[in-house]
Amino acid sequence: MSEQGDWVLIGLDENTARRQGIPARMPVPRGEFEGLADKGLSIDAARKWIKDFLTNSEPGKSGVWRKQNSTLVSQFEAFLDKAPVWERAQKAFGERDYEKAISALKRIVTMDPDDHAARLNLASAQANMGDHPAALKSFQAIRKTFQGDADYHVAVGQVHLAMQKKDAALDEMVLALEAKPDCQPALDAMVQLGVLVPIYENPRDAASLVYVRSDAVLEYLTGQWDAAPRDSAFYLEQLAYHERENRHDVALAAAERAVAAAEGASVERAQLARIAALRSLGRLDEALAAAQAYVKDAPSSSGAWVELAKCLAQAGRGEEAPAAIERALESDPGDLAALSLRFWPSDPADIQKVNEAIPALAAFVAAHPESAGARRSLARAELVAGRIDDALAGFASAVALAPEDDDLRAEYWSELGKQQRYPEIIADAAKLSDLAKRDWKLRWNEAEAYAALGKNIEARAAFSAINFDESLHVDVRRRAKRAVKTMDETPPVVT
Repeated sequence: MSEQGDWVLIGLDENTARRQGIPARMPVPRGEFEGLADKGLSIDAARKWIKDFLTNSEPGKSGVWRKQNSTLVSQFEAFLDKAPVWERAQKAFGERDYEKAISALKRIVTMDPDDHAARLNLASAQANMGDHPAALKSFQAIRKTFQGDADYHVAVGQVHLAMQKKDAALDEMVLALEAKPDCQPALDAMVQLGVLVPIYENPRDAASLVYVRSDAVLEYLTGQWDAAPRDSAFYLEQLAYHERENRHDVALAAAERAVAAAEGASVERAQLARIAALRSLGRLDEALAAAQAYVKDAPSSSGAWVELAKCLAQAGRGEEAPAAIERALESDPGDLAALSLRFWPSDPADIQKVNEAIPALAAFVAAHPESAGARRSLARAELVAGRIDDALAGFASAVALAPEDDDLRAEYWSELGKQQRYPEIIADAAKLSDLAKRDWKLRWNEAEAYAALGKNIEARAAFSAINFDESLHVDVRRRAKRAVKTMDETPPVVT
């Protein structure tokens, strides 16, 4: 630091100066010097002070001083001369005109090779233009300056990803996380690379999100589960979550623990999940043995017979599966999985084959008029066949047979919504006195119906209630929060 009358010339860390694209020595008005540590040095202030120093200060007006400090004066003048070019570059970025941005930034780099902020933006513009080799070259030219900066390493890693250099990309993301362990773009990239997996330790708690090595998810969760006593409800929730995420090894571990801890109705859910997980993992001998054992223990469980049928089919013993399917339907004529195996074609979207299956399915429904599940399956087939009115009438009949089945009613409301028959959803919802305690899918359909009808106050209240329901999976609550935000950003419907 040196004093020049009413000015103080301070020295900046060279790396910091290059990162910001400012001279490494900076004139500061004496009156501003003491507060500089608290306020920081902005680019605008730097330009203002340099211009004022060169124009009005005694040293700045002194030819002798300028000659003795010619290099510094050249840096000051170059810094001021860059300002309009920087404005053009920023304007081009704002307009996503990366070609103009590159042109302006190259001009800046020529004017001031030590302006690494310009070089960083140049690399970004080149990456946005798809010129990844040039971007990588620009990034590498400033690596020493930005080493240890998480955003820099993420940007370089993204270029490597675009060039299919996954190992190099991974190395950069690791450096980003070393610099900033909660760097979300780096975590997201590691997920994209298949190295990490996002896991909710508690599916109802957003704060429980952790990132775990993809090859150690089961090991990690086993350690978490062993850390405290757990009941069957905990393991059933865990297996449902990991089933949805297709983590079958974790679902199997949770199911086995649930079987050990379960009582009453939860035993069946745990046993069936265990068999399904074994089957999904390709452990067919174990799955088949478990299914055969369970149908002996629970011969009235339609789900057990369905799992046995699936195991037989997957094990190449398909000729034995129909008998198991028939036993499932004898136990429960409304078992949707059994009905699908018995009546539906292997491709449920094949309109012709579904049409051909409808008569036999309709005959089964007629033979079991009290079965809501059978009626529901027929309604689904009628939807595929394009018989919308018949399908909706069928869903209504099924709901009347099983008014407490929220999943069934939610499917019915969803189909009403697809046909824009929103008043019917609201009317049916009005019949339920305890909707707030029912399945979230019903509440979601009601909210969407209100929104579609322009009743934003009611829709916002319904979505908000879902968002604040701590019993729901965090992803459901986030969807509800986004729905409220979207409504706030969308002009109201004029009716």
